Amino acid sequence: MFKPLVDIITTTLSGCLVALFVYWLGKHNDK
Repeated sequence: MFKPLVDIITTTLSGCLVALFVYWLGKHNDK
């Protein structure tokens, strides 16, 4: 019953992490 919710949460967290990583890389490369 909780499986879909867990999948959604993991996908959202992964997306946020990737977005943060890409943002950090872009900021880091600006220097």
